[in-house]
Amino acid sequence: MKILLLLPLLFLVGCGSKPIQISTKPVEPIPLVIPSVDQYKHRKIKWIIVTPENAKKVFEDLQKKGQPVVLFALTSKGYENLSLNTSDQIKITSQLRAVIEAYKKYYLLKTKENNNKNLSKK
Repeated sequence: MKILLLLPLLFLVGCGSKPIQISTKPVEPIPLVIPSVDQYKHRKIKWIIVTPENAKKVFEDLQKKGQPVVLFALTSKGYENLSLNTSDQIKITSQLRAVIEAYKKYYLLKTKENNNKNLSKK
């Protein structure tokens, strides 16, 4: 009975006696794919300031030009918020551009390091 218990143990010991070989080779980096960004094209906006004094004339001018007499208005606080939002968009775009440039520099540096390692091993 003891022989049957020791038999699997002998098989395990036999498997572990073979030396393990480890070989390394350079790994090609995965190409960094950054999609191109559309160019921003500023569209002209014409602002009309409507006050109680000129509202009638503004409406008449719009009718003469065949424009619908519809106004989209902002309060002074709304205009301030629109300006601040635009400023924030510009700031965030600039920050994102800096992040992308940092990734590019890092990736290019790592690629050069890997290429140099590969060349020195040959």
